[in-house]
Amino acid sequence: MPVHDNVILDLLPLVRGGYASSESQQLVEEHLRAHPELALMVAGIPSMTPELELRALQRTRKVLRHSTWEKAAAMFFTVLPMTFVFDDRHVRFLFADYPGLIVGMAVTATVFWFRAYWSKRCNEALGR
Repeated sequence: MPVHDNVILDLLPLVRGGYASSESQQLVEEHLRAHPELALMVAGIPSMTPELELRALQRTRKVLRHSTWEKAAAMFFTVLPMTFVFDDRHVRFLFADYPGLIVGMAVTATVFWFRAYWSKRCNEALGR
C-alpha cells in the first residue's frame, strides 16, 4: 500500500523525538530512501530541541495571557457604563451625568474588542 508524503511528514516529529514505534520509524526511513526529494526537504526542517519546545510553549503562554487581558479589559469597559445603584427606591446609573465619560469608555471598549479580534485573526492566519 503506497504511503502519501503527508503521512510521513505527520510521523516525522514522533520519529525524531523517539516516540514512534519501530515499525513507524522503519516506514519513515524506507519512504525517505525511496523518495530523495522528500528526504532533501525533510533534511531542511529543524528538529525540535527541548529549548525550541520551551520557547514555543513560553510564546504560546504569552499570547494567551495577552489575549486574556485584552478580552478582560474589553468586557470591563463594555459593562462599566452600565453600572447602577439603588437610590431611594430608584435605579440610578452611576455615569448618567457624565456622557463624555461614557463615550470614552465605549471607545476604549471598542479598541480593546478590535485588538482582541485582530490578534485572534492574525494568530489563526499564522497557524497558532
